[in-house]
Amino acid sequence: MGVPAQYLQGIAAVHVVVVALDLKLALLLRCKSAILWMKYTYLAAKTFIRTRGLTIFLEIHWARLHVSTVLRVFWLTRLAYHVTRIAVDRWWLTQNNSSADALTVTDTLEITQELLVSGCETIVALMGMTSVISSVTHHIGVIMAAFVGSDTDDEKTMGTVSAVLFFILALQTGLTGLDPEKRYVRLGRNFCLLSAAILHYSHSIVSPVLMNLSASQNPSPLRHSRPLSLCAFLILFPTCFLYYLWSNYSVSTWLLAVSAFNVEVIVKVLISLLLYTLLMVDAYAEVFWEGLDDYVYYIKSTGNTIEFFFGIFVFCNGAWIMMFESGGAIRACMMCIHAYFNIFDQAKNGWKVFMKRRTAVNKINSLPLASPAQLESHNDVCAICYQDLQSARMTNCHHFFHGVCLRKWLYVQDNCPLCHELIYMPEPDPNIENRNNAEFEQNMNDANIQNMANAMNYRAGLQAGGNGPHQQAGAQNNGVAHAHQDLLEDP
Repeated sequence: MGVPAQYLQGIAAVHVVVVALDLKLALLLRCKSAILWMKYTYLAAKTFIRTRGLTIFLEIHWARLHVSTVLRVFWLTRLAYHVTRIAVDRWWLTQNNSSADALTVTDTLEITQELLVSGCETIVALMGMTSVISSVTHHIGVIMAAFVGSDTDDEKTMGTVSAVLFFILALQTGLTGLDPEKRYVRLGRNFCLLSAAILHYSHSIVSPVLMNLSASQNPSPLRHSRPLSLCAFLILFPTCFLYYLWSNYSVSTWLLAVSAFNVEVIVKVLISLLLYTLLMVDAYAEVFWEGLDDYVYYIKSTGNTIEFFFGIFVFCNGAWIMMFESGGAIRACMMCIHAYFNIFDQAKNGWKVFMKRRTAVNKINSLPLASPAQLESHNDVCAICYQDLQSARMTNCHHFFHGVCLRKWLYVQDNCPLCHELIYMPEPDPNIENRNNAEFEQNMNDANIQNMANAMNYRAGLQAGGNGPHQQAGAQNNGVAHAHQDLLEDP
């Protein structure tokens, strides 16, 4: 006798329900684990970004996933395929046509143009080219840093910044959607802008080396000749490059932008060389050069002002391009970023430094100059720089310092470096003082009027006789008035 069919169906239904519940429970546990993992990952990423920065976070994970390596291998493989195809076509042509000419310079340039145009015809190909450019510029930065002996991290970020700049320029100009001829021209212009950015990064590598050499008094000529030769290259190359561009191209917004960036590089290098010269003269001087800080400040201010005006010029040039040539959301965003960091932020920081220096100069000028007799009796060095005191400012606590050293100290705090007393006593505001005097005179007039009223009430009480309310109030008020007058007259 078999099991009834309805029982079998019930058992099957119960089994299905149990399996479904078990699967649901497993999915819930897995979802809980996934949610906890996502929460932990989010907190870890948030902590890392807060401590190290978003740029380093993106660079680390970009390198961990080997995205740039994959894109670079893809683009080089694609390039090798196109080179092989062109070589096979060329070989087939020479085999079937005995009168075919050998490969000329013009043919080489045409092949190079075809390879560059085909290397950025799609977004993925453009990303691969960007990865190759990033690798090339990174190695250029490493070579430059090793050549001048730099220990900064600017060469490590040169590849990343160059790649981002090239990719944004390509998206901003719509490089992948242009015709081959127009794409080749636009690609060349983007490379010109990229070369200007590489020159700026090269200056940021060599400038700290020059300043360190001028301060360390390193007598090795080879140690000085390498950064100086790189500075000479950063002056000569942009000059020759601009001469070539202005000789072969007509005036355009692109040419103005490239010229502005290259001239800005030349100005920066000249400012760095001038500061290097001044610091070298001061390093080998036998006496303390008190006016050096002023010269350094004026030179740096001149360079920053020129750079600020170049930023305004580039912004106006970009606004003209956006309104009359080629607009777009990417260009508008880049202009906003440029306006904030290169114009507004630079102007704000420059004004802050100017006001801080102006305040320190006013504080220093309020202190008396030490006489030769006082310097001779003091017979000591400056407690800040440990150099001889040829001239000095004397604080209210009778300590002697160089005026320029004390000015740098006042950038940080207003207390004496030796006894920590207040160096600068702020002068009272004449407006506040006049307002306080007027209020004091008004209070005195009100008090005099009240005293006269109290005296009249007191006399009225005496004439009425007795201890009436007028006499009691007058006596009480008169006593208060005499007490108030005694307080005013008490020295």
